[in-house]
Amino acid sequence: MKLKFLAPRKILGLGAICLLTPAGLRAADATNQLSPDFVRQILERLDKDEQEIKDLRSQLANRPAAPSAAIASNSPGAQWQQRIEQDETVLTNLNSEISEKNLAEQKAIYPNLQFHGFGDVDYAADNRRPKNVPGNAHGVPYGVGFYGVKNTFYLGELDIFLNSQLSENTSVISETALSADSNNEMGIDIERLYLEYRYNDYFNVDMGRFHTALGYYNSTYHHGTWLQTAIGRPTFLEFEDSGGILPVHMVGVDVHGAVPSGSLNLTYYAEVGNGLEYSANPNLNQVQQVLSVSDSKALNLALVAKPDWMPGLQFGGNIYYDFITPDNASTTNNVPHNDQVIFGANAVYNNADWEFLNEGYLILDKPTGGKEHYDPAFYTQIARRFGLFTPYVRFNYYDIATSDTLYSLDWAGGVNAGLHYGPSVGVRFDFTTYAALKVQYDYLVDHGYNDASRINAQACFTF
Repeated sequence: MKLKFLAPRKILGLGAICLLTPAGLRAADATNQLSPDFVRQILERLDKDEQEIKDLRSQLANRPAAPSAAIASNSPGAQWQQRIEQDETVLTNLNSEISEKNLAEQKAIYPNLQFHGFGDVDYAADNRRPKNVPGNAHGVPYGVGFYGVKNTFYLGELDIFLNSQLSENTSVISETALSADSNNEMGIDIERLYLEYRYNDYFNVDMGRFHTALGYYNSTYHHGTWLQTAIGRPTFLEFEDSGGILPVHMVGVDVHGAVPSGSLNLTYYAEVGNGLEYSANPNLNQVQQVLSVSDSKALNLALVAKPDWMPGLQFGGNIYYDFITPDNASTTNNVPHNDQVIFGANAVYNNADWEFLNEGYLILDKPTGGKEHYDPAFYTQIARRFGLFTPYVRFNYYDIATSDTLYSLDWAGGVNAGLHYGPSVGVRFDFTTYAALKVQYDYLVDHGYNDASRINAQACFTF
């Protein structure tokens, strides 16, 4: 009988791999027979056996050949063969038991809930005095970057992100933000809440409140400030109740998936839902979460490419359409119905060292019986990582036509017409794995008000 010197190591390798997986570790903890000490003892014994076998083979190689019948049952060769067969049996049984445990662990238990939290504490000061403007529901009084405020420490958002797997292809995404307004009172906003069904790589459906697939930033970065390199979002991409000019949230249905495209790796998004409610009432939530003022719905189509030939590169575009029906408070101010079309394009390069983000939008507002307006907006941001430090530069630009009736409303608590642009320069310091410090300087040219310099500092974290 030929000795199988390599068989025990192959079997042990499989068993060790199983034990090193989370399921394998849980299986090992469940019984003393499969404990790490037991496996270590097996490893040590096999290492010793292999060395002794090598020595024995070397000795046998120097002896004259003898008939197999001459090998007595108590000869060294027979003893080693018996030992090897015993080890093989032990390891085979061990591997079989581990495999059964792994199969049992792989049968997921639903619902399977995952939790992530984000938060930040900030300091802000600029060279303008406060104006009589309302506050924002996201921890920053209106004016930190738009109108000027007294220097202040302030709490940012406490962002609670939940992902619950209900079945193999069904899950629920929930993101809730707790923050203080300008009256120093805490409020709660459900920022995202949708049910997702994944049929296959090409067809997935989200139903609920989600971030509109307008471009890279709004689809990638949500409310967790720790995830973002800079302090705050690009100015015109701020949330609807924080001075932003785009419909960054939608309540409705999002169908998305892969497009067969070879190495181009295309992904499509087709969204339909309630658009924003443009209103003269500053206390009105622009995102129509329950009641819609119009039977017409907003539509958004987007296409994104992530080519294999340049890892880290992403580019794409979108087109958004909504027929906007102003509410009663707005129609009394002679605000007509509007067709709104938003064209967007983005190109991004992001790897372990570099971050280069570029997005541009053209907003077309055409009031019924009135003159159409074109409102451009774009930003560019570049960052370079040097170990724990990431310096960055960003430039924001948007220009709202002064005759645009939609944006003449105080519907976003401070969106004002005219030209707005300016640079931001900052540095991020990741002093630990799950927390970072950021310092940022902004200069804002604010048409219709006055220019400003601002300094911001932020401590952000995730848990």
